[in-house]
Amino acid sequence: MPNPWDLPDELPTDLPVSRCELPDGRVLSAVQEAEAHTLWEEISSAAPYRKAAEGLRPGEAVIDVGAHIGLASLLFGGLAPESRVLAFEPAPKAYTCLEDNLARLLPGATAFRQALGAASGTSELTYRPYVASASTLYDDAEDDARNLEAHLDNIGADERTREVVRRTFNVSQRVTVEVTTLASVMAEHDVDRVGLLKIDVERGELDVLDGIDPACWPRIRRVLLEVHDIDGRLGRVVSRLSGLGFHATVSQWGVYVGGSVHLVLAERD
Repeated sequence: MPNPWDLPDELPTDLPVSRCELPDGRVLSAVQEAEAHTLWEEISSAAPYRKAAEGLRPGEAVIDVGAHIGLASLLFGGLAPESRVLAFEPAPKAYTCLEDNLARLLPGATAFRQALGAASGTSELTYRPYVASASTLYDDAEDDARNLEAHLDNIGADERTREVVRRTFNVSQRVTVEVTTLASVMAEHDVDRVGLLKIDVERGELDVLDGIDPACWPRIRRVLLEVHDIDGRLGRVVSRLSGLGFHATVSQWGVYVGGSVHLVLAERD
């Protein structure tokens, strides 16, 4: 029987790098062109992302954890051109795009093929070639399904679109990746002041925070992180940041209403 959604029965996992042109004419390397366009539209228009870059001071570092192909790094670098951008992405194909995009479009920024967590070592990444931004060290099929269905509901997707998205999302492969900690990054790369720490690691946000030594926190001025609110995690993250002297504001993209994904922007008083 022919495939009703114009997809082969076996979807390939090794996809070629594509090109994506942003509205301003810049051309990016991308894992998936459609994904890149969607993500750029989301983050470039999101008030928390723009507010996170306000007032960044010359010489302060912007650390982008879970950088994907570098969209947030490019946004922050454009809004705060005198900042020092360090971007971390463990998925090999996404890292290839990140490295190329930063080299061409944000000279002076540095890409690292690493994940950040609670301890240094290696871990197994679930890499999703058709939705590379959803690649994760922390599998949770129930949370993935909840967020995927909420997203499809909120964009009013028809049944054909839903089936295509579900099929492509569920294509994955396991990749061994290097993991380091933020404390190690700050020591190894002589980072004295972090103007902005951005974290988008698909349920690994608490582990990234656990990898920050107490002595590092006074040197971090602002944190922007995506939190999957599972078992009260959002409250725990906000409470931890508040205890460290940050004032946290929580928001949610409209496409994730009904799902677990929230944005937290935490700034020092």
